[in-house]
Amino acid sequence: MNQFILVANSTIDETAAYYTSNGIRCASLSFTIDGMTVKEDFGATLPFHDFFEKLREGKTSTTSQAQVGDYLAFFRDACEQGLDVVYVGFSSGLSGSFDAGCIAAREVQEDFPGRTIRCVDSLCAAGGECILVEEAVRLRDLGKTADECADALEALKLHIVHLVTVDDLNHLWRGGRVSRTSAVLGTLVGIKPVIYLNDAGKLEVCHKVRGRRQSLEYLGDELLRQLDEREAALGIPAAENRAQHVRISHGDCEADAQYLAGYLHARGIPNVEIRMIDTVIGSHTGPGVVALFGVGYERRAF
Repeated sequence: MNQFILVANSTIDETAAYYTSNGIRCASLSFTIDGMTVKEDFGATLPFHDFFEKLREGKTSTTSQAQVGDYLAFFRDACEQGLDVVYVGFSSGLSGSFDAGCIAAREVQEDFPGRTIRCVDSLCAAGGECILVEEAVRLRDLGKTADECADALEALKLHIVHLVTVDDLNHLWRGGRVSRTSAVLGTLVGIKPVIYLNDAGKLEVCHKVRGRRQSLEYLGDELLRQLDEREAALGIPAAENRAQHVRISHGDCEADAQYLAGYLHARGIPNVEIRMIDTVIGSHTGPGVVALFGVGYERRAF
C-alpha cells in the first residue's frame, strides 16, 4: 500500500491518462488566449496544434499559477485518509505555483500535525520536471516513505539538465523570462538562441547557433558530454547511464523533435520520448521550441 500521495503540476508534458494511471493528483496552471481562459487539461479544450497556430497568428497567451484551493483539497484529502504527501512543484524560478503549494501545505499541516507533507521545488520544467516526477512514482511504488522520496528528489534535481532552442526569444521576453537585449539578438537572421535552466530554476540564454539543424545537434552534443562526465565522475556504467529515458518536448514542430531523437539514437541513446510542450510553458516559448532533458552531471552554460 502506498505510504503517500503524489501531487504534481500540469507542466510535465504528459497526458491526463499518465496522471490517472500513475495515481498522481494534478494541480493545474491556467492560460488565457483569444478571450478564453483554460485550466490546463492536456489539449482537451484547445488542442495543442490549434493553440500554437493561434500564437503563430500573433495572438498572445497569458498564464496563471496553480491555485491554493486545489492544493488544499489534495493535501487535506490525503491526510484524512491517513496518508502523507509529496508535492513535486514546477520551478519556483518560473512560476508562483510552488509557493502556492507551500502555503497550502503549512495550513493543512497545522490540522494534521502527525502527517508529513513534503514540498519539493523541482527547479525543473516540462520534460525535466517529468523525469523528477517519474522518479517519485518509482520510489513510491517501492514503498519508500515521503521523507525518503523527497530527500532523493532533492539530491537528484540539479542533475537534470534542460537544453533548449527556440525560433526567437520574443515570447520569452514578453513573459519576462529573458532580457530585451537577448530577445533582440535572437532575431538576427538564421541565428537560433540556445538556452539552459540554471540552478535557480531560471532560463538563461547561453549561446547562439547559426541554423536550425545545427542548433538541434548542439543540444544533442551537450547531452552526450553530460553523460560522459556523469559516468566519469560518479562511476556509473555507460550502458546503464545511456539507457535512461531521455525526453524531448517541442512546440508543434514534430519533425525537428524527430530529427534530434534520431541524432541521439545514432549515438547510442536508445530511449528517447517525444512530447508536445504544455500550453502554459508554450505560452512563453512560442511555437518552434525544442527542449532536451536528461540526467547529466551539472547544469551549466554550454
